[in-house]
Amino acid sequence: MDMQFIRPTGSATTSYDPLPNDLTAVLLKRLVILALCPPALVMLGNLVNLFNSFVIRITPFGYSLLEGAHDAVIIAISLAVAWVVHRRRLSTRKLIRLGLFYCVFASAWFAAVECLVVIQYPSVPIQFGVSYFSFNLVWVVFFPAIVPMRWRTAVATILPAAASPLIIRRLAQYNGWVEFAEGSITFLTIAMIFSVLLGLAVSRVIYQLGRSVSEAREMGSYRLEKNLGSGGMGEVWSASHRMLARPAAVKFVKHDVLAGKEPARIEQLNQRFEHEVQATAALQSPHTVEIYDYGVTPEGTFYYVMELLEGIDMDTLVKRYGPVAPERAVYLLRQVCHSLHEAHRRQLIHRDIKPANLFVCEYGEDRDFVKVLDFGLVKQHRTGGHADPQLTLEGGVPGTPAYLYPEAISGTHPIDHRSDIYSLGCVVYWLLTGRPVFEAGTPMAMMAEQVKSDPVAPSQRSEFAIPEELDDLVLACLAKDPKDRPASAEALAEQLAAVEFERSWDQERARGWWELHLDSRRPSSE
Repeated sequence: MDMQFIRPTGSATTSYDPLPNDLTAVLLKRLVILALCPPALVMLGNLVNLFNSFVIRITPFGYSLLEGAHDAVIIAISLAVAWVVHRRRLSTRKLIRLGLFYCVFASAWFAAVECLVVIQYPSVPIQFGVSYFSFNLVWVVFFPAIVPMRWRTAVATILPAAASPLIIRRLAQYNGWVEFAEGSITFLTIAMIFSVLLGLAVSRVIYQLGRSVSEAREMGSYRLEKNLGSGGMGEVWSASHRMLARPAAVKFVKHDVLAGKEPARIEQLNQRFEHEVQATAALQSPHTVEIYDYGVTPEGTFYYVMELLEGIDMDTLVKRYGPVAPERAVYLLRQVCHSLHEAHRRQLIHRDIKPANLFVCEYGEDRDFVKVLDFGLVKQHRTGGHADPQLTLEGGVPGTPAYLYPEAISGTHPIDHRSDIYSLGCVVYWLLTGRPVFEAGTPMAMMAEQVKSDPVAPSQRSEFAIPEELDDLVLACLAKDPKDRPASAEALAEQLAAVEFERSWDQERARGWWELHLDSRRPSSE
């Protein structure tokens, strides 16, 4: 990660502190805005000048080649800086330094322009105002509020910016180019000292706020970088380890979910997350997301760290690119079965199998490698149909209505591993048709459909020619009675493998699809 706050670290070898990527983006956008301010002021000044000359006529209009030249210089340099920062082809450290140098340059330009104004407009009110005041009184407070800086960097930037009008006025007056009102430079010096102190104070506050945000985004040894998404309860961020180069993803309970909750309720939510991580960490299938670490923050928020995956979930896959070919759907679903078979063998039921929890990724040299995510609703299945207490929201039905097994709604059958088989049937239906098995206006209506209605065969709603064996297998997965579904995830995988296609889906076809659709969408590395 490339973002930087600048602070001393004792024996550290760098003068920059890394910050999350989203804060980096905000800071660089602010630098672009900062660079566009002087050109905007130039245009505003020219408009005021024109309005003065042709409408109110307070002072005579005078425009020289010299005035046009200094306007052109600041506009050209400002636009160049804004373009370089916006493009972000340089490292963030270099962009920050460029922004700081630009701030000092702009202050010198403001000071020079003020001298020209006194020369060009000898009117007493204007000369009096410019003599005793300078735009840099505002500038040395404004840009520290935009660019967070450590103390030494702030001093090294603000002081030259504040000194520029005093130095330039002394030189101009010494060479006889301009004459300022008596005592004006002394008055301006005193005023500038107050602005410098205020600018340093503002810089310190902004810097500390940024540091606080950065530190608040630390989970153990991991620093949160970018929000990858959130669900009803959890939030997922990409993260980097303080010592290891390995990228990771961190999941934790969203802060707004915990806000206002009783301690007992917070403990229940943390137990659910701990239950998830313990269940997932026990699984060794390569198609189950790998857990690296977990812990509790000083504020009591439970989090866990998992592998960071590059790819797309099945929900987004279909919404963005449309239904997938039957042979590809079988290729993907067999991998899901591999993960679920191990979980079921360990008496663990996922209970929330849905496209958003099935991630199709680039994994090493493989493409279309599936990872099963989010075991947050997993429960231990025991013989006799009994189960451990569910760590779910009080009064709620666990799962997602469009992929919810009928027994969770009606209670006519115990929930077991075949419940995941039903949800998997809904997933393959989505992959083949781009539509849920049942369509209804509300979650309650959707759940009613899951219990009472018979599904339409996917072949009747798909743009692909679906083999009869696959059609029958999907409908078998969607049977209302669990006994009529495939007996296990392993049995389902075997039946999927037995479906014949004119051309099977393999790594060659997967790589071709990825190169066409996903590889070209990735930003080039800086």
